[in-house]
Amino acid sequence: MNVLIGVTGSIAIYKTCELIRLFIKNGDNVKVVMTKSAAKFISPLTFETLTRNKVLIEENEDWSSCINHIDYAKWADIYIIAPATANTLNKALVGIADNLLLQVYLATTSPTLFAPSANTNMYLHPTTQKAIKKLNCIEANSGLLACGDEGIGKMAEPREIFLRALREINKDEFWKDKKVVVTAGGSIERIDDVRFVSNFSSGKMGEALAKAFYIKGADVVLISSKNHNLSKEIKQIKVESAKDYFKAIKNENPDYLIMAAAIADFKPKYTPGKIKKSQIGDKLVLEMEKNINILESLKDKKFKKIGFKAERDEKNAFKYAKETLIKKNLDAICLNLLTKNDFGSDENEIIFITKDKEIIFNQDKKENIALKLVNAIKSL
Repeated sequence: MNVLIGVTGSIAIYKTCELIRLFIKNGDNVKVVMTKSAAKFISPLTFETLTRNKVLIEENEDWSSCINHIDYAKWADIYIIAPATANTLNKALVGIADNLLLQVYLATTSPTLFAPSANTNMYLHPTTQKAIKKLNCIEANSGLLACGDEGIGKMAEPREIFLRALREINKDEFWKDKKVVVTAGGSIERIDDVRFVSNFSSGKMGEALAKAFYIKGADVVLISSKNHNLSKEIKQIKVESAKDYFKAIKNENPDYLIMAAAIADFKPKYTPGKIKKSQIGDKLVLEMEKNINILESLKDKKFKKIGFKAERDEKNAFKYAKETLIKKNLDAICLNLLTKNDFGSDENEIIFITKDKEIIFNQDKKENIALKLVNAIKSL
C-alpha cells in the first residue's frame, strides 16, 4: 500500500514518527509532504530517514522529477493528514490550497483521512466543528494539551490512525452496518473477593479478530476479560465471569457472534469476603459446579454463531469439534490444536469447520489468520 502522510505545524507531530513506523512495519511504502510550519517542529530529514523517500516541501518541489504535488497525489493509495491543524481543516473544507499539502489534497482521488490536533477552544469552534463533520476525520482524544489546557484536541494515537487507515482501504460493503461481537480472553470465576479460577487464554486471537472485522468495515464490539490497545471506534466491554460474557452478548444483539473467549466449564462456589486460612486449615477444598454454556444457551438465536475449540488430543480433535458444531447449532467452528501453538502465542493454525466443509489456515501470525477467517465467515 502507498501511504502519503501530510504533516502540518502542530506539537503532535512527534506522534507522526510512530505512525510512520507502524506502516513501515506493516510492509507499506510511505512518503511525506510537509508545510513550512511543520518543518519548524521536525526537520524533513527525520521523515526521510524513516521512510527512505524524499519529503515534499515547498523548497524542493521539482517538476523535472516526480517530487511534486501532482505525482505524489497520484502515487498515494491513501492520504493521511496527521496532525491536521484547525487552520488546515477549515481551508480543506472550502478548497483553499495555498500550500503543497493542501494542493495534494485537491489533486488526489484517493481517500483522505484527517487526524485533527488543536487547542480545545479551536477544536470546538463552530467553524472547525463544521469542517470535522464534513471531512473524513478521526476524532481527537481528550486530556492535558501542550498549551496547558485540559480538554478535547489531542491527536488520536498512532495505532488508532493506523487501524482507521487500514479500514478506509480495506472496508468491504458486505460488512457495512453489520454488528460483529467478538469475545476474547478467559472467564474469571471468583472463589471469594480476592481469589479466582481462570485459564491461560491471552485474548490475542480475539483481539486480532476484532481488528480484522473493524478493518473490513464492520461495527465491532469486543467483550473481554483482558485489556486491549485498540481504536476507540471499537466498542470494548470489560467482563469477568461467564455470566458477564453471556449478559453482554445478549445486550448487544449482534448479527455475528465470534466466540473466541475461553469460558471455564466449571466455576467454584463463591464465598463473599475473604476466606481466612485460619478457617480452612491446611487444605482449601473447592466445591465446583457446572458453568453456563454460552453458545448452547444461544443456539436458538438467529444470528450467525462461530465457536472456537482448543484441543490437545490431535487424534480426536476434529471429531470433538464437529460434535460441538452440531450440538450447539453453530454456523462454523475454529479448531485450534494447542500441540502446535500454546496459549499466548503470536501465531496460530486454524481449521475452519462448517457442516459441509473444512478449510485449513496454515501457521501464520494471528492478525493474518484473523483476516482470512473474516473472508471465510463472509461466505456462511
